[in-house]
Amino acid sequence: MILEVKQYVLRIRSFSRNARLYLVATMLTGLSFGIWGTIFYLYLNLHETGFQPDFVGNMFTASGIATGVIALPAGLLCERIGPKRAILISLTSNLISLVQIVTLQPSILLFASLTSGLIGTIGWVASAPFLTENSRQEERTYLFSIDWVIMTIMGVIGSYVGGAIPDIFNAALRLPIGEEGSATGYRITLIIAIALGLAATGPMLLIKEKTMQRQKVDTLLSLKNIKSSSTIVKFMIPTGIIGFGAGFIVPLFSLFFKLKFAATSEQVGAIFALGNVTLGIFTFVAPILSNRLGKVKAVVACQFLSMPFIMFVTLAPNLTLATSAYLIRGALMNMAAPISSALQMEMVAESERATTSGLMVMADNIPRAITASISGEMMTISDFYTPFLFTTATYFVASSLYFVFFRKVERGNN
Repeated sequence: MILEVKQYVLRIRSFSRNARLYLVATMLTGLSFGIWGTIFYLYLNLHETGFQPDFVGNMFTASGIATGVIALPAGLLCERIGPKRAILISLTSNLISLVQIVTLQPSILLFASLTSGLIGTIGWVASAPFLTENSRQEERTYLFSIDWVIMTIMGVIGSYVGGAIPDIFNAALRLPIGEEGSATGYRITLIIAIALGLAATGPMLLIKEKTMQRQKVDTLLSLKNIKSSSTIVKFMIPTGIIGFGAGFIVPLFSLFFKLKFAATSEQVGAIFALGNVTLGIFTFVAPILSNRLGKVKAVVACQFLSMPFIMFVTLAPNLTLATSAYLIRGALMNMAAPISSALQMEMVAESERATTSGLMVMADNIPRAITASISGEMMTISDFYTPFLFTTATYFVASSLYFVFFRKVERGNN
C-alpha cells in the first residue's frame, strides 16, 4: 500500500504544465457546477417562481437532447480546432445561463436551456481528448481520476454554498427565507456560479497547446477519421443504456429529496456536498483499484455494487437512510467513469478521440434526456418507486454488456 501511495504521488508530480492549468480551470468550473446544480431546479420550484417537476424534467430534456444532438459535431469541431479552443468556446455557455435567471417565461427558459446545452457540450466533449493529449499512458488514469476528484471536491464546496447562501442573502435583504423564501437570494447565488464558470477561461488561456496536424473538413464530415468503429459502438451501447436509466433519477435528485422527504434547500445542499465528499474519496482510489483489478473489472465491479443502493434510496423510510444509500450509490457508480474514459481514449486512434468522446456524450445524453421528462411526470404524481426500478434494471443490463464486450482486452490494456 505504501508503494502504491508513493507511485500515486509520483504520477501527480509528473503532470505537465498544461494538465496542471486545466486542473485549475476544473476547480473553478466544479465550484460553479456545484452551486448551480444544487439550487437551480429548487429555484424554479419555489412558490414565487412556480414551476412544477414536470416542467423541470422538460427543461432537462431540452438541454439533454441538445447535448446529444451536438455531441458528434462538437467532437468533429474539436478534431478541427483542437481541445483548448473547444473548451474556451464552451465556457461562454455561462453567459446563456444568465437568461435562465432573469426570465421566467417557459418558452425562453426552454430555449436558453437548449442553447446552453449546445455550447457547453463542446467543452465536455473536448475534455477527455485534452487530458489524453497532455498525459503519458502510465499517468493517464491518475490524471483522469484527479480531474474528477478536483471537480468533486469543488462540487462539495459549491453544493454547500449553493444550499446555504440563498437564505443568507435573503436574510441580509430582510426577505423571506426557508422553503417559502424569496427568489432574490437564489438569483444572486446563481449569478455567482456563472461568474466562477467564466473565470475558468483565465487558466485555459495560459495553456500552450501542442502543435498537431488537425483533420481536414471533408475527412471529418465524411467520418473517415473513424478507424475503430466496432470498438466505439461497443462503448456506445452500454453508455446509452446507462444514460437511459440515469435519466429517471439523476437529474431530479434535488426534487426527489424535497418532494418525498420534505428536505429544505440547505439539507439538499448538504446531501449533495456529502455525496461529492464520498465520491472524491472513492475516485481518489480508483487508479489503485484499476491497477489491482484491471480497468474493465474495476468499472463493472463498481457499477454492480451500486445497484442495491439505488433501490434503497427510494425504499428508505426516512431522509437519513435515503441519504446514506444515495452517497454510496453515487460514489460507486461514478468512480468508474474516469477509468472507463481513460480506457476509451486508449482503445481508439488519436485522430478519432474527440469524435469518440462526442459519440459517447451523444449516446449518454439523448436517452437520459428522454427519460428525465418521463420521470418528471411520475414525480409530479408522487410516483417515486418506478423511476428507481427502471434505473436499476437498465444499469444491470448495461454493466453486463460492458463486461461481455471488453473482458478479453483486460490484460492488454492494464
